Amino acid sequence: MLARWLSISVVLLSCKRGPSTTDNAAPTTEKASMPRSAQAESGLRSARCLGPTNATSFAIYLHGMDGQTPSDQEIGNREVLASIAERLSMRIALPRSTRACPTQKGSICWGWSFDDTELDEATSTLRAAAATCFGDKPVVLVGFSNGGYLLTRLVSTCTLGRRMPRATRVVTVGSGNLSAPLGPQPTSLADCGELTMLVGERDQYNFDPKGNLLKELHAKNANAREVRFDGGHLLVTEPLERVLSTR
Repeated sequence: MLARWLSISVVLLSCKRGPSTTDNAAPTTEKASMPRSAQAESGLRSARCLGPTNATSFAIYLHGMDGQTPSDQEIGNREVLASIAERLSMRIALPRSTRACPTQKGSICWGWSFDDTELDEATSTLRAAAATCFGDKPVVLVGFSNGGYLLTRLVSTCTLGRRMPRATRVVTVGSGNLSAPLGPQPTSLADCGELTMLVGERDQYNFDPKGNLLKELHAKNANAREVRFDGGHLLVTEPLERVLSTR
């Protein structure tokens, strides 16, 4: 966990399903392999936890910008998480933000400026969700899009350990774009958490071919890497499962 990746890992993998257009999802030709039943969809939409109750590993998943109730895109992401959870014996908490997103009326997100108030509010919600689903366990934090950017801020401000002391590492998906340079402080991120960024090379909004976010993180000695896959703005089974199943 203390090892540092100093180069971009490029992993080209196939996709299983396609996204809706919620949360800046790029239209693609990817399709679901099989239709889900209305009962299965209802269960995914109302779920607060995924995976077996006797799981041997644990995660918290942060959604992207979404509607007040889980969107079709979010249901697709949960479907991927549910399948991974069963195979990896992983219990996954599914907290929901209650913060209105300023860029789209009626939507919710984890924040936009990711200042101390937004980070404190979000991590309080994460800890409560973990307590409900599996208690005080070492946990992987998985963030999609807006949720991933919040987790990246926890690493880049070196507050992950203080705000989420049971977090062992961070995995983001669709959160690889650098909107502004990292702040001058802290000067070193060497001991500020392990971050893996999964980025779809067909993500029209959050893929930076030059990897500028990773470069800025490495300039501060962050324990970070980027894994690219052949896909758009969505959770994809193969790369996410591979990252979650390996150390």
